[in-house]
Amino acid sequence: MELLTLIIVPAALVWALVFLVRGSLVAGVLAVLVGGAVFGYHFFHAELGPVPLTVDRVLVVLVAAAFLVQGFLRRTDPKPLGWPDWTLIAFAGALALSGSLAGWQGTPSEPYVAICRLINGYLIPLLLYGIVRQSPLGRRPTSLVHATLTCLGVYLAVTAILEVTGQWWAVFPRHIADPDVGLHYGRARGPMVHAVSCGLYLGTCFFAAWAYRWRFGRLGRAGLYVLLPLMLAAVACTFTRSVWLGTAAGVLIALALALPGRWRLVVPGCILAAGLLVSIVRLDALTSLRREDTAEDSRRSVSMRGAFTYVSWLMFCDRPLLGVGFGQFPTAKLPYLSDRSTDLDLESIRGYCHHNTFLSLLTESGLIGLGLYLAVLAGWAHTAWFLVRSPAAPDWARAQGLLLLSVLALYACQGMFHELTYTPIDNALVFVLAGLSVWTRATICRQETLRRQGAEVFLRPVANSLLPRGI
Repeated sequence: MELLTLIIVPAALVWALVFLVRGSLVAGVLAVLVGGAVFGYHFFHAELGPVPLTVDRVLVVLVAAAFLVQGFLRRTDPKPLGWPDWTLIAFAGALALSGSLAGWQGTPSEPYVAICRLINGYLIPLLLYGIVRQSPLGRRPTSLVHATLTCLGVYLAVTAILEVTGQWWAVFPRHIADPDVGLHYGRARGPMVHAVSCGLYLGTCFFAAWAYRWRFGRLGRAGLYVLLPLMLAAVACTFTRSVWLGTAAGVLIALALALPGRWRLVVPGCILAAGLLVSIVRLDALTSLRREDTAEDSRRSVSMRGAFTYVSWLMFCDRPLLGVGFGQFPTAKLPYLSDRSTDLDLESIRGYCHHNTFLSLLTESGLIGLGLYLAVLAGWAHTAWFLVRSPAAPDWARAQGLLLLSVLALYACQGMFHELTYTPIDNALVFVLAGLSVWTRATICRQETLRRQGAEVFLRPVANSLLPRGI
């Protein structure tokens, strides 16, 4: 074992030094995403005080160091900051100020939960966004992102089907088969051991595979089309309503923008009508969905969201502008649970964190924090729409815009039913795709500006020769 360590450690240090100077930052960011999703806390961790050491955190530090080194060596591709970037920076600053004014008070059992939420949920994703935003990108790096997500989706889909069929001997990593690790045992929860995160990644990988078809001809596209039903089946195996709803919304957007002519209205319209019909006819079955819990537990989970909404409204009315302080909902909600003017069982949410990312931001950071975050998402959606509709955008850029639009719809549905900021893997995935899209738009706009300037320089002498003398 000591001999093996003596071989592995020097080799790892050499490769780390090579990566710092010459490594692809996009590949490093993808390694962070895959490492956090597949080889997360439950796969490996070492306790180092309040912040455990995990694979993805080591990779984050390595990629950040590589970004600094390559920036010093002028190997990055800096772009001027646009309004989505400034809005994102202002949002992160507002959360940091909100938490600082509240004193970063945690719960007695988890005193560092507030500051850890800021770091995991927003600052690490913001760092990855900035690295991608300033990295050398283009057709090949974008193809690498789409290909990596497609391969990750195949792995997650196969693992999900193995889980729900009880083939625990074949799943990897092994902690997936442990019912005492994570949540949602019995559903497709993947190496994240959480059905919502697994569903978010599966849906994103599904849309990435759909977008990746620009890279292939007929035969290659046929192979991708075979993989899509496999990923959709895995999405269904999560038995999570928000994942189903978000994936369906993303599919409608993808079809509406990808299909030609009238088909872009007819096909999504028929799918939407069928979905509404099923929802109306089978509403009771959806609200009492049988998963790893009982039907009564499922109904209770649905009713708890009403309690969360009611308490959030009361907290917002008391502090509408600044909120109670970032990370303070678990303790700030307690006085409101004694309200007896409603029939809702408010006590049922006493031991729970918030189940809605947007309402959590509203109660903790007020209208300022939520407004800035909605502006960030709107800016990303506008960027994606520009890529999809711009006549100057190449196929790979349009595919990236379509991917981001679909993922934003999926992400918004998860945010409306779950708090996604306790680990970095969920927000990091969306932030990285947004950074790639923002870079792509900035590059296209810069190229169009240079093209127009070049045309003006070429045509000005011709125009001057055609004008009458004296003008």
